[in-house]
Amino acid sequence: MIFGNAKFLSQAMLPAALQHLLSRPELSLEALQAQPDGRYELEGDQLFYMLSTNDTRPEAELRNEFHQQYLDIQLVLDGVEGMAVGPLLADPANYAPEKPDLYFTEDAHAENQVNMKTGDFVVFYPGELHRPLCSVGAPAKVRKAVFKIHKNWLAQSTWL
Repeated sequence: MIFGNAKFLSQAMLPAALQHLLSRPELSLEALQAQPDGRYELEGDQLFYMLSTNDTRPEAELRNEFHQQYLDIQLVLDGVEGMAVGPLLADPANYAPEKPDLYFTEDAHAENQVNMKTGDFVVFYPGELHRPLCSVGAPAKVRKAVFKIHKNWLAQSTWL
């Protein structure tokens, strides 16, 4: 997991390919804030992002999730979101996806929480447990971007 803020990308120590991706002018915080909610493909299913407005909920009402094929970069565009995080799973192959590359688990716990505000982002690598959309205080609206980066895209990137 990597935590950072979009206004200070160079301080996040991102891998070069992710640094280059998030440095693109059309993917700046301001550019993303101006786009409507929806799915945007950059390189088909290998690299895309989704913009959405959601309601945060009490952490106890949400489930832990992880992915095996995609890295997530979750960036808060407006509002505040709690993100519960946990350890790598010992053997993610023991789980079945509920949706393509979306796994839920009740037997491992995301026990640490990061409170994210506008501009903050977190990078989750495959197998890293997280529970997004946790309320910080009372439930509220949060608008965010979620970048989905296939691990093969990252491995083959010329920006490494």
